[in-house]
Amino acid sequence: MSSSSQLDTTTIILLILGAIIVLPLLTMGMGFGGMMGYGGMMGGYGTTSGWWPLVGMLVQLVFLLILLGGGYLVFRRVTESQSSRNPAMEELRTAYARGDLSDEEFESRRDKLERSE
Repeated sequence: MSSSSQLDTTTIILLILGAIIVLPLLTMGMGFGGMMGYGGMMGGYGTTSGWWPLVGMLVQLVFLLILLGGGYLVFRRVTESQSSRNPAMEELRTAYARGDLSDEEFESRRDKLERSE
């Protein structure tokens, strides 16, 4: 599987999981649901008013941001370890960046390394 299609698949999966997590969290944070449904355990007598629904939504959004940030860090760690598996390719890129190789020499060596994988 190529890296671009893998990235696209991973992005789609993360977006779907994010939507599955976000929608219930936001509705619970605004006071529209929760464990007992709309109205809660008291049948609507204990509803929240004022700015408390906004605080509930803010707490849920902070939790979501922490969750997504952790997922992003894990994703970056996984993709970095996959790209650095070939030390010969990394050395070739480093030598090219230093100016030790011409464009043609870099391209030919890169093609040889890619064919050998």
